[in-house]
Amino acid sequence: MKIWKVLACSMFAAAGMTAGCAVEPAADQEEIQSADEALTYASLKGTWTGVDGIIYSLDLTKDHASTMGGLKGYKFSATIDTGVRCIMAPCDAASTTVSGVYKVDGSKLTLASYDKPTATFAKILGDYKVASKDKVTKIKLTKSDGTLTENFTKDASGETCGNATCGAGLVCCNPVMGICTAPGMFCIM
Repeated sequence: MKIWKVLACSMFAAAGMTAGCAVEPAADQEEIQSADEALTYASLKGTWTGVDGIIYSLDLTKDHASTMGGLKGYKFSATIDTGVRCIMAPCDAASTTVSGVYKVDGSKLTLASYDKPTATFAKILGDYKVASKDKVTKIKLTKSDGTLTENFTKDASGETCGNATCGAGLVCCNPVMGICTAPGMFCIM
C-alpha cells in the first residue's frame, strides 16, 4: 500500500499539485526496495501446472473466500494425486480436484481447507515458502515442515483483460482499457 502512496505522490508532484502529499521517511524507502522480494496476489494469481510432485495443477483466483476457522484470503482449487494405483478395473480416480482458501504474506503462501479436509487433501495444506527467480513463470513451493516440495510453471494462456488477453506473466491492471502490466508495476487507471 505504501508503494502506491509514494507513486501517487510522485505523480502529483510531477503535475505541480503537491498539496496534501508528503513523502514518508527513509524507512519506507527500505520497504519499497524489499517489496520486490515479497509475493503479491497479482503475481501468483492464475493457473500453475505442477512439474513434479503430488499437486498436478494449482489455480489461484481473485475471488475472496474464508475458512470456517476465520482465515480470510482468496479461493484456490488444485488437482492432486490421490495415491490410488489401479491393478484391476473398476478403480477409483488417480486424481481429484479440491478447493480451499489461500493467503499470501511476504514469501509465505498458506493453503487451507474451507472445513475438515480428507486425508489426501490434508497432505497439501499448510504454510509454504515460495522461491522463484522471476515469480512470473516458475515457482517452487516448500512446505514449512519440509514434508513437501513442489515445482510449478505458470500456464501461458494469459488472463482476460477487457477485450484483450494478457501475455504470459502479465496481469490485468485496467480491464476497461485492456491494459496489462508485469505484477506490481504501475498502471494507468
